[in-house]
Amino acid sequence: MNGGLHSLRVIARQLISLSALVLCTPGVMGAQAMCSTPWRLDEVLRIGSLEGTDLVTSVMDLAIGPDSALYVAQAMVPEITVFSPDGRVLRRIGRAGQGPGDIQFAGLGVGWIADTLWISDLNRIQLFTTDERVPEEVIQFSVSVPEEGSRLTPGRMLADGTPIGRRVITDGRARLSRGASPGLALRRLSRSGEVLDTIAIMHWPDNAVQNERDARLFPGIHPLRDLPLIGLKEYLTALRPDGTAVVQIGKVHEDATPPTFELLVISIGGDTLLHRTVEYARREVNSAMERRLADEYAGWRVGDYAPSSLSAPQLTEATLERRRRAARDVFRVPEHHPPVRQVVAGTDRTIWLLREMREDRVDVWEIYGSDGTLEGTVEIEQGRGSLKPWHPRLAIVLASRDEVWGTTFAEYDVSYLHRYRVDRTCAP
Repeated sequence: MNGGLHSLRVIARQLISLSALVLCTPGVMGAQAMCSTPWRLDEVLRIGSLEGTDLVTSVMDLAIGPDSALYVAQAMVPEITVFSPDGRVLRRIGRAGQGPGDIQFAGLGVGWIADTLWISDLNRIQLFTTDERVPEEVIQFSVSVPEEGSRLTPGRMLADGTPIGRRVITDGRARLSRGASPGLALRRLSRSGEVLDTIAIMHWPDNAVQNERDARLFPGIHPLRDLPLIGLKEYLTALRPDGTAVVQIGKVHEDATPPTFELLVISIGGDTLLHRTVEYARREVNSAMERRLADEYAGWRVGDYAPSSLSAPQLTEATLERRRRAARDVFRVPEHHPPVRQVVAGTDRTIWLLREMREDRVDVWEIYGSDGTLEGTVEIEQGRGSLKPWHPRLAIVLASRDEVWGTTFAEYDVSYLHRYRVDRTCAP
């Protein structure tokens, strides 16, 4: 395995060196010369059905292997399902259990670094090279970060063969005591759990909702500041699929003239590959939007949107409404919408940004090139990306200028995995 690790690190250095060629001189980007016609997503493949058993619940992660097959991790499914490019099930990797080759509860992440398949579950990452049933190595640790009220377990693999930590909140009071917006560290760790360095600082929002039942728990996630459905699970921060860099939204300068936000790409070695300041127009959170979000948040807290299989014991409507009122009482919205809701790092080094929530619920994605140039937009008007009503209409898993993979929920909470061809034709 040592020879394989050396190969991984050599490949990683080559990839990171290529990344450093990206233009990284800070600058301000306003309006771009681009086609005013949004790019169109044309569906070419759909996996899942009401009667099928191949895709049974929400997709947690997806990777395309060296064999062009799809490696799919699903919530509450202790295996990785491998699909052919046309959607046929080829095989399944893993089984329920805690031993080597088993998957605890569900695969939370899956990916490839060179010829090594990695699968993460609740608190470990397993590496497979020659046999999908027997891992070459199991990475498992738990690192306490008391000042952030959290601990880190193995989350995702980076291009140099080291893992990045998955954050598990253990004490919400410690997080809140650090002030309104101190930021959280995105750490790179050794395979035995030592903290090697900090890749980036993530600017955590200051309008999360205080947990009204137990102050030790992490504050409830705000609909305008929710975490991404798939991927790194950190606020406005995404890991490139090849594991060489993170893409993130840095500081938002709402009171500047004009308002701006920072678009950053940082290598896993900590080098800034891109730093752009993007202008935007502030959009007020009006009273209708505030009422809608408060009602949706309150409904989520009492289980109004949960699937029937996860429903809690039936409570009286009077009790449910009392709990909804309690949730509304602690719910607040900022004066203006955050300019970016989610970030997706493209497989071709594009950067996909989901912009402000709109009253008509149309999702607008902006696509930037590796040099920070705005290249196009995509508008998604239909679909439901998760059971939370405020989430994007399409949960994007992988994206490029040519194709997009994403997941939706249909009626009866049936999950679907979609592949779209991106039509970038500019209409006259």
